[in-house]
Amino acid sequence: MIKIVQASYLLKIAEDLPSDDYVGGWFYRGQSNKDWGLEPKAFRSPYLEGDGFDFKFKMWLKHSHNYSGMDYSNEIEAMAIAQHHGFATKLLDWTSNILIAAFFACSDNFESDAKIIAYFPTQYIYLDDEMAPVEIENAVGFQPKAVAARLKSQSGCFTYHKEEAFKIENKYFGPGQHDTLYEWIIPREHKIEILKTLDRLSINYRTLFPDLDGLSKHFCLQDEIRQY
Repeated sequence: MIKIVQASYLLKIAEDLPSDDYVGGWFYRGQSNKDWGLEPKAFRSPYLEGDGFDFKFKMWLKHSHNYSGMDYSNEIEAMAIAQHHGFATKLLDWTSNILIAAFFACSDNFESDAKIIAYFPTQYIYLDDEMAPVEIENAVGFQPKAVAARLKSQSGCFTYHKEEAFKIENKYFGPGQHDTLYEWIIPREHKIEILKTLDRLSINYRTLFPDLDGLSKHFCLQDEIRQY
């Protein structure tokens, strides 16, 4: 697998990927440990245990109306809000910006190699005011409106996995004549230098999480990386 050892490689990758003129373009995801799978949190342990997802999500929705920021038109948009506040949903986070994906790959687990994934969804959810259509048979792309400030600042998008069996898999996309899944490794010894370059480009916790939590995490990360 090709290795990314400096931030400039990321721009080259984005330039060299096949055209994104079809459908909705490339989704990027950064994982701070290369061994992690591409599974939504709802399908990971221990969140699979106990009451089923549908029940837990209905309870989350019931209580969420006591809080501000719950501006959504359908349950998938509500799920996007829940996802960005840490609830275990059937959505998997992606971004349309490879630099943002690299930040999330490099900003944690400094002793582990990281991974950047590029995925080209060929099917999308297009919603009015209804839940996702029942005929979905694979993981599908979802590009929500900016229902949360973090979604906008992170150029956020998702894949929706209606069932646990719906996996992110490489397929050949005929109209564009290219594969739909690519992966690269960021060796652990290069994480800090890439982070420093991204910070100079204003890709950091302060800008990606535009609130006091993000500002605090930004300063904490600066201290954490000084020991390397």
